[in-house]
Amino acid sequence: MKQYYILVLALFTSIPFYAQIGINTEFPKATLDIKASLVTSHIAGMQAPRLTLAELSSKGNSLYGASQVGVIIYITSISGGDNTGQRANITVPGYYYFDGASWQKLGAFDSSDISSEIVGDIKYSFSTGDHDGWYLLDGRAVSGLSPSAKISATELGFTTNLPDTRDRVLQGKADSEVLGNKGGSNTLSIVKENLPNISLSGTISGTSGSGGAAHTHTFSGASAIGGVAHTHAFTGTSANGGAAHTHTFSGTSANGGAAHTHTFSGTSASAGDHTHNFNQPQEQNTTHRGSPDASAISVDSHQVRKTSSSGAHTHTFSGTSGSTTHSHTFSGASASTTHMHTFSAASTNTTHAHTFSGTSLTGGAHTHTATGTATVPTGGSGTALDNRSPFLTVNTFVYLGL
Repeated sequence: MKQYYILVLALFTSIPFYAQIGINTEFPKATLDIKASLVTSHIAGMQAPRLTLAELSSKGNSLYGASQVGVIIYITSISGGDNTGQRANITVPGYYYFDGASWQKLGAFDSSDISSEIVGDIKYSFSTGDHDGWYLLDGRAVSGLSPSAKISATELGFTTNLPDTRDRVLQGKADSEVLGNKGGSNTLSIVKENLPNISLSGTISGTSGSGGAAHTHTFSGASAIGGVAHTHAFTGTSANGGAAHTHTFSGTSANGGAAHTHTFSGTSASAGDHTHNFNQPQEQNTTHRGSPDASAISVDSHQVRKTSSSGAHTHTFSGTSGSTTHSHTFSGASASTTHMHTFSAASTNTTHAHTFSGTSLTGGAHTHTATGTATVPTGGSGTALDNRSPFLTVNTFVYLGL
């Protein structure tokens, strides 16, 4: 054990030694020669100074220089600190030596080290659970992670839960988005604005009918005339049951229930000469015969005489015919397959318009022919579309370190 004490003195004093030092050997073959102990309970090996990347970053980029060429350290965690300056090559936990300018990996790293995982890396895998510092992104609580993984997750911004990537694809971050946020939907529904700007063509046919029952059409309006003024007084109803028909009418025009008279007057005119015949004198009896000129007058018979006229003349007459209450009765029938009813009356002498309103009545089923814009249904049911492309199901992992 003599060599052991010499090593202790060499490490903790400034007294220079110029001999070779051996540990567990009396014949060191190098400046420091350490021989492993064969005692089964003895822990063999040598440990270099251990630091996390965060602890090494806190020392800055000027502490290590030319005098520290060959210095060896072991990085236990890379969850903190930075990879700038002398630490650019520190990407995984392991041994590093200082070459005077930067830290270099020491020796051969294992396969996981060679892949150079960095906290926050994402990978797809058929692995079903956490492994080698990779944690399944299943939305679990950060509080349930290992202490070092919890630190790494917090540094990535996941303080409550890890992201849940199940049934989702990954999207590159846009400037306004936050890492770990979720969006989108696995299904979508088409709305009117998503349809092409086209007109659907279709054929429509049908009958707009009364359903077999009578119905009415109400109308109103005004017709104007720009010619000779006139008026129309009319009232009535035209009916048509869809086939030839007749109109039977009868009635009485009454004078209001009291006697009345008709007054008339006029003049009879003649366009030329004419005469009037008359008897002259009146026939006489034998008692009063007298002695007239027998050659001119006969008392035993009428004597016809004529007046003479010098030209055309007229006779004026007037009178009144009297009557008690009376009425005029009329009846009849008109038949037609296609007909019109016309009502008209007196006319006045000013320009005017005709304003009319009323209801045309029908007593049976009929049809209307219509033209216009028709709405053609698509026949769809509004079922949502699957918004996912063909896919292969895998698990997504994030590297949080060992």
